[in-house]
Amino acid sequence: MNPSKQLRKLVAEGYQLTPEAFSYLSSLENLDSVIEEILSSGTEKLILSIDDINEIIDKVGDVDAKIHADFKVEDEVDTVPEVEISETTQTLDTIDSPVQTEEEVSEKTIDLPQKEQESHTQVRKEKIASDLEVIYSPQVTKSPATAASFRKYFENRFEVIGSYFSKRRDITNKVTISDLEPNRDKEKVSVIALVSKIQRTAKGNVIIELEDLSGGITSLIHVSKPDLVQKSQFILEDSVLCFFGDWRREMLNVKDVLWPDIPYTNKSNKSYEEVLSLHISDIHVGSRNFAGNLFHRVINLINGKLESEKYNEIGRKIKYLFVAGDVVDGVGIYPGQKEDLVVDNIQMQYHLATEYFDQIRKDVEIIIIPGNHDGARSAEPQTPIQKEFAQELAELDNVHLLGSPCYLKAHNVEVMLNHGNSILDINAAIPAIPHETSIPAMIEMLKNRHLVPIYGKRTPIAPAPTDQLVISKIPDIFHTGHTHIAGDDKYKGVLLLNSGTFQHQTSYQKSMNINPTTGLTYIVNLSNLQRTKINFQEIN
Repeated sequence: MNPSKQLRKLVAEGYQLTPEAFSYLSSLENLDSVIEEILSSGTEKLILSIDDINEIIDKVGDVDAKIHADFKVEDEVDTVPEVEISETTQTLDTIDSPVQTEEEVSEKTIDLPQKEQESHTQVRKEKIASDLEVIYSPQVTKSPATAASFRKYFENRFEVIGSYFSKRRDITNKVTISDLEPNRDKEKVSVIALVSKIQRTAKGNVIIELEDLSGGITSLIHVSKPDLVQKSQFILEDSVLCFFGDWRREMLNVKDVLWPDIPYTNKSNKSYEEVLSLHISDIHVGSRNFAGNLFHRVINLINGKLESEKYNEIGRKIKYLFVAGDVVDGVGIYPGQKEDLVVDNIQMQYHLATEYFDQIRKDVEIIIIPGNHDGARSAEPQTPIQKEFAQELAELDNVHLLGSPCYLKAHNVEVMLNHGNSILDINAAIPAIPHETSIPAMIEMLKNRHLVPIYGKRTPIAPAPTDQLVISKIPDIFHTGHTHIAGDDKYKGVLLLNSGTFQHQTSYQKSMNINPTTGLTYIVNLSNLQRTKINFQEIN
């Protein structure tokens, strides 16, 4: 039997193990008898070290199972390489409760899930009838990263996004770049083009290189148009936009710019009955900074087992749990990460994550996409979390492992999930956006109708014949994570959510001046798309 499954008996009783103790127990041939001895010992210690286990075994006289002092973890453990309730946000009434201290966070122990009072089974108990449809999850095929493959990729991007301008009545006298001949002036033309380069001169002019399938030209936003210069701050390289202007002297003198954007007539879908969805991300199981006590409260909320009956009533109405990536902390993701890990094996990280998700009542649909820390392809679009890393998680009956981005319909409400890897690239490209925010960048994604509008920055893109990062279908809810900073808003009928994190600040985040909103996230009433902010540091 798999040792990790045998150790579930300890997990079910609420015990935690140091990494050394976990590694040793996993290596024992008589593991079952040792576990039974630990459970029957009646020890009140919740975090068991090698010495604690050795003491228990000594008391029952099991000499063969005694742990020798010269046992070393590094000789036994193989690491896996990295592979509102109103129209505005409302905050639930808070209840004072203890939160995890820095001392508790820094203690290097494996934070195993607390025991549930009822045993778990894969049999569903449908308190609310399931109504979940996966509309889209990336179909990823291997494609060589050649100049030809990237050209085909960007041609598809241009054609699809360019088509969104075709029905707009405010675009007149549309021409291609090949229609703009040298030495032949044309006034009041509209050009749909991909932005290949942006330059700002010392005098304040903005020079933009444009391309379409027929060729390329240079365009100019003159400093004498301050409103347009200001607007140009939001023009991103590799985006497909519509430029109005006059063609003179082999240059397009720009008078206005339009984004593909979302129509003002966009209307949201609503659920036909009152059900709730809980939106979380960036759990980071395996990190010593993982806020396990707060994630236990998530489980207790959903299962209706908090001390507050008010919150339990809310929890019982939750039908969907959306997880926007970074379930685990992974291995080798950032410099010095090893010092921040309590579990340095990604398969074991997913095993521990499974123990948490397995405690959630089975009539709740759990939708999980990958983030940059997960065991999935790092390039966008990301593959689902690979089963070779998370087999037990994939086998849970109510868990759906999908790619990023994915598009679903839950009780008639259409939800787009994306980890949000490109948020930081967009923030860096637009000086007007503060680096610690997420919502403005999400709005820019919707305006550009693309999840990774800029190529060649920190977010890698995998070339494919079809650009699967185009926002071809407008969602009712757009949910991201990645930044560890919760935020929400509405944009042209789309509810925007960034769901914060369940990880306390790491040393790396501190060096980057990132202050996470740990335990802060959102519940959405799908019958009216009203969101409620919930802070798990303030409930119990």
